[in-house]
Amino acid sequence: MRLEGSGSVCLQVDGVYCAAAAACVGVFARPLGAALEVPSGFVVGAAVLTAGWAGLLLFAGSRLRLRASLLGVLVVNVVVAVLVGVLAMTRPVDAVSVLLLAVVVEVAGFASWQAAVLRTGVH
Repeated sequence: MRLEGSGSVCLQVDGVYCAAAAACVGVFARPLGAALEVPSGFVVGAAVLTAGWAGLLLFAGSRLRLRASLLGVLVVNVVVAVLVGVLAMTRPVDAVSVLLLAVVVEVAGFASWQAAVLRTGVH
């Protein structure tokens, strides 16, 4: 599979996932803030940041240098997976910690997809 096709699809699907995640986090900001013991404004800020990231991913998938975009997104996804995993592991085991671990799996899955595209893509 060519890097241009699979890489663009990867970034676009990641962008759609991030947009959906941002919407969910924004809608549930108050209960998530309470569960995480942070102000709901902090959670809304995370949702806005994630929505911006989603827009960047959708833009990067169609307009920017694909290899550099994939590598940058891969790095960000690894960092996010580690940070969310640490957050999940430092919390009491409850529905929110399980949700956070599910997010870790999903984000790590995108990072794996990006790594596979980079490994098999043209230089």
